[in-house]
Amino acid sequence: MHILGHMITGYQVAFVALAGITVGAAVGVVLMPNILRAALLLGATLVGVAGLFVLMNAPFLAAVQIMVYVGGITTMIILAIFLSNRVMKIGFSQAIYNPILAAGAAGTMFLFLFVTVVNSVWIKNAVNLEPNKSGVGVEAVAAALLQPYVFPFELASVVLLAVLVGAVVIAKEDPHDA
Repeated sequence: MHILGHMITGYQVAFVALAGITVGAAVGVVLMPNILRAALLLGATLVGVAGLFVLMNAPFLAAVQIMVYVGGITTMIILAIFLSNRVMKIGFSQAIYNPILAAGAAGTMFLFLFVTVVNSVWIKNAVNLEPNKSGVGVEAVAAALLQPYVFPFELASVVLLAVLVGAVVIAKEDPHDA
C-alpha cells in the first residue's frame, strides 16, 4: 500500500495500531477517575506492550509479559483495590489535583528517558548487531532461569505469595469492630 508516496507495510500498520492502543490505554490509566477501571486499562496497556514484543520478534518476552504482568501484577492490583478498607470506604475514585503540573512532570521524565536511551552505548551496540548474533535467545534465558538462578526465581514467587496472603489478612475486617 502506498500512502503519500511511501510504501506502508503490514508490519508498520500493526506497529502503529499496537502503539496507539498501548499509549491510549496508558493515558486512560492516568486520566480515569475510577481506580478499578484504571487498573483494567493498565492490563490493556501491558497487553499492548506484549504485542509490541511480538512485533520485535521476542515471543518469550511477550509470553512473560502476559503471564507475569497481565496475569499476576494486574490481578494483584485489582485484588488490592477490592481488599483495601480505605478504598472501599471512600469509593473507587482518584483525583488529579494539578493536571498541568502532572503533564509537565511526565513530559520532563519522557525527555530525560528519551535522551538517556538515545545516547546509551547499549542501544548503539544493539542497533549494530546482526540478527541472531547476540547470543541471547529463548534457550539462553531458559538456561539462566533454570540453572544458576532457579532459587532466586522461586524465592521471588514465594515472597509474592506471602505478600498476597498478608494483604488478605490485613484487609480482612474484624467482626468485633463492626
